[in-house]
Amino acid sequence: MSTLWNTYAFFVLYADIDNFDPTKYELNYDQLPVMDKWLLSRLNTTVQAVDNDLANYKIPEAARALQEFVDEMSNWYVRRSRERFWAKGMEQDKINAYMTLYTALVTICKAAAPMIPFMTEEIYRNLVCSIDKTAPESIHLCDFPTVDAEMIDKDLEASMEEVLDIVVMGRAARNTANIKNRQPIGTMYVKAEKAMDKFYTDIIADDQEFADSKNASAGGKQAPEMGKPIGDGFMSIPDGVEDESLPFN
Repeated sequence: MSTLWNTYAFFVLYADIDNFDPTKYELNYDQLPVMDKWLLSRLNTTVQAVDNDLANYKIPEAARALQEFVDEMSNWYVRRSRERFWAKGMEQDKINAYMTLYTALVTICKAAAPMIPFMTEEIYRNLVCSIDKTAPESIHLCDFPTVDAEMIDKDLEASMEEVLDIVVMGRAARNTANIKNRQPIGTMYVKAEKAMDKFYTDIIADDQEFADSKNASAGGKQAPEMGKPIGDGFMSIPDGVEDESLPFN
């Protein structure tokens, strides 16, 4: 679950820079953009699946559900939302991104605690105990997360899954044609049963880097060079800042 640790490290890096304290804000679902609502829907769907799998002693299935969510949170949500964390100031959109990722990290750690007890304990104590002295002192003293059915949107999850499938196929087509990921392409054709909403087609166009500026904006902002890069844009916990020496705020 190194992907979980890398996502946590990404959050801590920027939360420390912005002195972000989640106890000062609330997660207002009605004000969230679609990407945030999608992640929270996937989060609750995953918690529900893990709870059912564990209750029926389906350990491999529970572990697979956790891994799939963490991969999507890291490689899709964070990847698509990085510029929101890089923004100057503390506008509402940036607060939404912080609160959504914080909620997802804490909740998925509670769900994964029975299977990865030490990593989730480290993340929990830093993200929760360091700012809330009334919280249980260990993640293993917390209740299993409760599913919020109102946050589950199956249609949204299905649409985003289709977007992810198209993005993966687009990257595969690039590899087959020996076209680099950031090299603009002219046109992309996708055969589908129905047309997608513009929000989703804009995501695909932005990810696939079209040459036509009407279809997608070319390029993007560069992340501040801080810490040691791990993978596609994530940052590690800086050397010498580990365990209890890594305060959240």
